[in-house]
Amino acid sequence: MEIEIRLFNSLRRYGPRRLELPEGSRVQEAVRRLAIPRSEIHVVLLNGRTIGDNRSLEGERSLQDGDVLALSGPVPWSRGYGSAVV
Repeated sequence: MEIEIRLFNSLRRYGPRRLELPEGSRVQEAVRRLAIPRSEIHVVLLNGRTIGDNRSLEGERSLQDGDVLALSGPVPWSRGYGSAVV
């Protein structure tokens, strides 16, 4: 199956825009394949809905062909540095 990856803020330097995964793969597998340290992920969205952050990455959520997985890091120099903006 193929999913779309959208990376925001400090995470833009990682990974491709699309990712091929075996059927039944979970969110954690996609993050592992992108080699993004969990400490750098501040918000995880699946198909436009927030499903977690670096403390509670939703690893039990199965991905489907065509899903859009978005990951955001913190926004540098923002008033609330450490907050993610997507």
